Amino acid sequence: MARYAISDIHGCFNTLHELLNTIGFNKSDQIFFPGDFINRGGHSKQVIDFLMDLEEKGYDIHFSKGNHEDMLFDTSDVKDFSGGDDSMHNSFGINHFTELPEKYKKWFSNLAYFHTSGKFILVHAGLDFSEKDILKKNENMLWINDWYNDIDYEKLGDRIIVHGHNILTKSEIIEMRDNLDKNQFLGIDNGCYKAGEKEEGHLCCFNLESRELHFQANIE
Repeated sequence: MARYAISDIHGCFNTLHELLNTIGFNKSDQIFFPGDFINRGGHSKQVIDFLMDLEEKGYDIHFSKGNHEDMLFDTSDVKDFSGGDDSMHNSFGINHFTELPEKYKKWFSNLAYFHTSGKFILVHAGLDFSEKDILKKNENMLWINDWYNDIDYEKLGDRIIVHGHNILTKSEIIEMRDNLDKNQFLGIDNGCYKAGEKEEGHLCCFNLESRELHFQANIE
């Protein structure tokens, strides 16, 4: 059995499908998706339908909420992508999130804020170390930025944080992986929707067992 993490799919269905084929993902494996399934990439509905189907078929998959899923429920137009962006609307054939069928609303509403697996904490954006309990459910798990210098290693212990949210280059992700035992954090968002970028524009998969990284270029 292998354990994987893939974050920030952003509607890139074909790229996700190719990546799962490349790593040979099957029912004996476990996979974590720490958020941002939708917006930007053009195939949000296909991504959600595919993941829901895997879930229904009994695959060992675990989903966390990202800030883009969080923004769906904000209909005030205060935040960018409030209620979903145009690419998501077009994918679902709707004009706004409120028009989504209930099964999708329920799926988005039930997303966890984080998951743990062994010593790994899998969360979309990161953790707020000003909290007494760093795993207390809060919006910072979906939105926080620039938190590496605030890590309290006494609170973290021997655990390792795997997250998305902020786009990193391939070189930066590889360097983080190479220093994982020292720093205990790894960002795996390579900006998949940015097709054609040399150091970005890939969907990144991290193998929690072997610590191998897989980068699938955008093929949308």
